[in-house]
Amino acid sequence: MKTKQFITIIISCILILAVGIAGVKESGFFGGSEGYIGSYISVIWISGTIGYTTYDIFGNETSLSTFTICDYLDQIAADRHNKGLFIEIDSPGGSVYDSDKIYQAIMEYKENTGRPVVAACLSTMCSGAYYIASAADEIYAERTADVGSIGVYIEMMDVSELVGKLGVKVDYIRSSENKAMGNMYNEMTPEQRDIYQSVVDEHYERFLDIVQKSRGYDRDTLRAIADGRSYTATQALANGLIDGIKEYDDALVDFEDQLGVYTLLYPEVAEEDIISAILDRLGVGLLGQANQVEELRELLERTNGKAMYHG
Repeated sequence: MKTKQFITIIISCILILAVGIAGVKESGFFGGSEGYIGSYISVIWISGTIGYTTYDIFGNETSLSTFTICDYLDQIAADRHNKGLFIEIDSPGGSVYDSDKIYQAIMEYKENTGRPVVAACLSTMCSGAYYIASAADEIYAERTADVGSIGVYIEMMDVSELVGKLGVKVDYIRSSENKAMGNMYNEMTPEQRDIYQSVVDEHYERFLDIVQKSRGYDRDTLRAIADGRSYTATQALANGLIDGIKEYDDALVDFEDQLGVYTLLYPEVAEEDIISAILDRLGVGLLGQANQVEELRELLERTNGKAMYHG
């Protein structure tokens, strides 16, 4: 039997087994304490690049999407047993759109319920992650954390010189000069750079508005702090970006003690199982560089020309 045929048979058997296992597994919206009765604190986590969601081979989320977080917040807001929200953060930030959607969802939760919200950072709470944390009533960080990086950027890639050297010419038939601006094959004009700068400036001012409202700064003081740099936890506390330096577990325990509630519930996501892991490794082995090229292409499409609250 040829190697390729053997591998195909193995993969098929694994898939059949996986589908069978998935078919008997029942899952609900809530994870954490099973069969809870009475009051609980909800915990959501903001990790990795905001707006970038990972999935298993069956299409189940293995990290929280913006939609899942917002939907979860709507559900717990309508549940009288929910008594508060704890946000676990370990993220360098991400998409402007997703950061703002999550921020708005948390603010709606607070306004509609009057329940307290606490955010706690493990190692990183930068840019869009801090944007989201600004919705909390209190913000804490572990002593070795990076905090802040308040700002926004748009990443542009220009490969026009490279394709020119390769003898390749890419052109666009446009309805106007600024249609398709920012593509990687044409050099950006001064006017187009000004257009993108105006977008960055608008998102930056909105970021300042949110932090100013949350932390009580005057604008000039905040603007001096919000120059794009990240701060140590000690510096962030001195600058008023956080309310204290605490280990994540201590911040959670203090929140539980404050509310007198010790049951924690989480939005449920799939855990990577052995089958997914095997298939992922097989995919890398079988496709090799083709996978890497495709991942690079998708990365460029996600980030090129898009505003980012990212550290």
